[in-house]
Amino acid sequence: MRVHIAPKTARRLVPAFMLMGALAACSDQQPLGGSAEAAAPQPVRVLQAYDCAGSLDGQVSCRPAGARTGAASPIIIGGQNTYVKLTSSNVSYDSISEIFQFDVTVQNLLNEGLGTPDGVTTDPQGIRVFFHSGPTVTSGTGVASVYNADGYDTFTASSQPYFTYAEILDKNEVSAAKTWQLLIPRTAATFAFQLYVESDVQYLLVINEVLTNPGGTTSDVNGEWFEVYNGGTFAVNLQGLVIADSAASGRRPYHVISSSVSVPSGGYAVLGAVADTVVNGGADVDYAYGSALALANSMDALKISRVYGTDTLTLDRVSYLSAAISAQNGISRELKNPALDNANMDGSNWADASAMAVYGAAGRGTPRAQNSAYVP
Repeated sequence: MRVHIAPKTARRLVPAFMLMGALAACSDQQPLGGSAEAAAPQPVRVLQAYDCAGSLDGQVSCRPAGARTGAASPIIIGGQNTYVKLTSSNVSYDSISEIFQFDVTVQNLLNEGLGTPDGVTTDPQGIRVFFHSGPTVTSGTGVASVYNADGYDTFTASSQPYFTYAEILDKNEVSAAKTWQLLIPRTAATFAFQLYVESDVQYLLVINEVLTNPGGTTSDVNGEWFEVYNGGTFAVNLQGLVIADSAASGRRPYHVISSSVSVPSGGYAVLGAVADTVVNGGADVDYAYGSALALANSMDALKISRVYGTDTLTLDRVSYLSAAISAQNGISRELKNPALDNANMDGSNWADASAMAVYGAAGRGTPRAQNSAYVP
């Protein structure tokens, strides 16, 4: 008999925002202009359990059990077939060994990569499906347990068993199958358990618009800004991430974003030199980085990165060479679609802000809004 866990099963998606071990092979190799760890936010810990019921005749089903609280990894809740899908097959029960066995795959239904902080680097802890509670015999007699767990760790309680899927899953990708074995006594009839899925999730942040050369009486010192778009499923708080530019004169230290800036899914945030609209040309800036960045009119690069252990991982980077293209007086450069390759700001995937897209007194651009050059 085949058991399909996916339509009803427990699912728990967790971007493990907590910083993990050093990953020197993927390093940006750029100095930090301050302590990133000190500025990193503590994510909200939101737990919701899913009650799962099974029987020795091969039946398994799960249902939401309501919000829970506890000392666990930060968790974002999703619906089955919304964020992540678990599917089982090849169910069997051996009454001699008392092993209840089935194969389980994990499918990522997010826009973001699962099991990775940046889409490239593998989460060293992998994608882990852990038992919040159980298995527990609910009718009949005896004691049930997880027989072949990959390990035990503290999530919502100490020494909870889990299974690990050590791979990166892109959108809609399905993991390799892993065999789960539960020790269920033959004297039992039914059993129950609760599952969560814990993993790091890629940040899909896109540098979407850049003003390198403010116009009119607004100085570069006050008027430069850039916009970040969140193409992911979940809101991302920029606090603790780092930004930097690299001009021809040399690479500047990273600046740690030191205050909370939440970018909703499909939303925007503007980071600029100065937040005061009286002196910055009228741009509505969500975070002011001061003199930490100084965008040159030509030959510069801008990036946003994530601190990961003692390393930094680039989330997005754009560069430009031409002042005539990317530093026109008072005109921002806009990415035509956030899904496009944005690496070359001088290139055809970018365009000048429309003459009709005016902000402030006379600036051309669309800070914190869909770009005027947007093409579906």
